[in-house]
Amino acid sequence: MSVRRSKRLEVVLGLAQKQRDAADRYLAESRQRLQQAETQQVQLQNYMLEYQQQFTQAGQQGMTTDRLRQHQAFIGRLEQALRQQQETIRVARQQLEQVTQYWQSVYARFKGIEKLTEKVRQGEQLAQDKREQQQIDERSQRFRGSGL
Repeated sequence: MSVRRSKRLEVVLGLAQKQRDAADRYLAESRQRLQQAETQQVQLQNYMLEYQQQFTQAGQQGMTTDRLRQHQAFIGRLEQALRQQQETIRVARQQLEQVTQYWQSVYARFKGIEKLTEKVRQGEQLAQDKREQQQIDERSQRFRGSGL
């Protein structure tokens, strides 16, 4: 006897579920990368603000031009780091969008296969029920026909 269609579909469903699980992980990782990048940007901004406040306080007592140049150079490096972090966030958002679209397609495919598998199972169960009812009816007719 050949393998029922629902059993073959269960194999396909299992593969689709593994793909969906992997897509779930990709989505979670992508969200985490974006969140980490945004957190790092906030930390950089806070550090820069704190540094500028400390510099302003120190400047009130007076400072050398050399110290002023060092400060300006350091602020320039911090601003560059912030620009790089903004680019990192832009790329992370773009990747998250792509991963989200991939996840949606994988999830939709999984749900479609799941629905088809259930429909086939129900059809097979209905066919089995009909066969059993037919056998019961045949036995009942034979029993009546034998005169017992």
